Amino acid sequence: MPLSAETFLLVVSAIIFIGFVGNILLSKKGIPQTLFLIAAGVATQWFRVLPPTAVNAMLPILSQVTLAMVVFDIGVSMKLRDVLTEGRSAIARSTIYMVLSILLSVVLFTAVLHWDLYQSLFLGSIVGGEVSMIIVPYLAKRISQYGIVSNVALESVFDSLVLIILFTVLLNGYNQNAPLDLAGLSVISTSFFEQLSIGLVGGVLLGLAWVRVTKSFGNQDYFYVVTVGYVLLTYIAIGQIGGSGVITVLAIGLVMKNFSDISSPLGITMDMPAVSMNYISAFQSEISFFLRTFFLFFMGFSIPLGVLSTPPVYFESFAVVGILVVVRYLSTEAVDAKKSPKDRKLIMVMMAQGLTPALLATTLVADSVVGSAEILPIAALVIVATNIISAAGVSLLVRPDDGAELQSLPAIEPLIKEVSGMVEGLDPGELEKWTKKVEDEARELAPEEVKGRVKVPRIEFGQKNPRVEVSRSAIPFIVRAIRKNVGGMPQGTKSYFQALDDLLSKQASG
Repeated sequence: MPLSAETFLLVVSAIIFIGFVGNILLSKKGIPQTLFLIAAGVATQWFRVLPPTAVNAMLPILSQVTLAMVVFDIGVSMKLRDVLTEGRSAIARSTIYMVLSILLSVVLFTAVLHWDLYQSLFLGSIVGGEVSMIIVPYLAKRISQYGIVSNVALESVFDSLVLIILFTVLLNGYNQNAPLDLAGLSVISTSFFEQLSIGLVGGVLLGLAWVRVTKSFGNQDYFYVVTVGYVLLTYIAIGQIGGSGVITVLAIGLVMKNFSDISSPLGITMDMPAVSMNYISAFQSEISFFLRTFFLFFMGFSIPLGVLSTPPVYFESFAVVGILVVVRYLSTEAVDAKKSPKDRKLIMVMMAQGLTPALLATTLVADSVVGSAEILPIAALVIVATNIISAAGVSLLVRPDDGAELQSLPAIEPLIKEVSGMVEGLDPGELEKWTKKVEDEARELAPEEVKGRVKVPRIEFGQKNPRVEVSRSAIPFIVRAIRKNVGGMPQGTKSYFQALDDLLSKQASG
């Protein structure tokens, strides 16, 4: 029976309200919304509040839309300059975490539990070392060391990308009935590199073309909505000609985000309009809210209730969690040995999983892949367990008033020297306007107990031996507000705030 408009609207509105409540629980109580959304899905199925056919009918379309938007979001979130500098430890830790987690999970499920190799690899690519951004915003409100939060956030972007690509390669091989032997792996790798080449070249060219379009029309109302349409269109079009739509939309996002860094060495002066990128980021956030809510809810809604009453699924799930905990410890100790013991513990507990495994597990269900019914509940329980570990770990390790005291910024002199050459180009009124804007937005980001301590440092350039103080607990929110607004600032003001950003970040992580 076709899905009626009334039923569709009922499902969408119910999921939006459930997501809103989950977001409140996260921001106010620190309860990971993943737990609430999965539990809400199980409860909705149990009490038969929504018709299963209606929810299932939405899945195939939304899974493709979500995959495209998630990967595009990764692209527009990844500053390549940051990856090459501060991101090296995050990528090293993520690589060790993913490789060992996937390898040990595959060995466990093939050698001990006698799963099919494809099924074991699918499970490994779904739960093998993802770190979710879902809980990071809440952690940022509790942790004054901004460097830790930003480092783990970068790790989250990197491992989500790698797992999505690995999962896509496996799914293509499975759909081609390629055996996992030397001949089959040759077919899979050849197909992957063909899709990679077409997707990458197409994505770069389409990204450059869209930068040019954005330069001309980016300030028009609702242009960011057109950008989303362009991303979805290119995702489909490249797939139709044998390329990877995932790689294409990733490349488009990377080109848009990093165009200024790419164009400067080439002598190209054209920039992406800052207002366009701000609108795109904001719109991405709104889309992500619904898609994240839907897939986590659907995961709980789709788990066969009978499975949750059988011991094997808990044994299998907790075996995976045990692997993740051990490997997380090993990867953190190997990469972050120079950090303080408390910082290492904070990094270790930041292992909550979220949208990526939910999306990939439900994609298997939508594609009717053999074994998806066994993988889905394991992935759901792993998500629940890792979110509990993260929430409990942060609550034990961090007090709400950590870093509340004022800290002097002894490195303020380098900042003054850095901007002294452009003091004449700084408009005092413009500088104060943006300082107030950053301060106001930083207060909105901060939790109640920190709002009163948020004050952006104001520097008097003519003053000798200036003493500038800032609350350590306020630094993460000031930095986030600076980075949110810096793209729209005039050049002199922008340079000033970029220097201030660098100083505050180093002070927080030092």
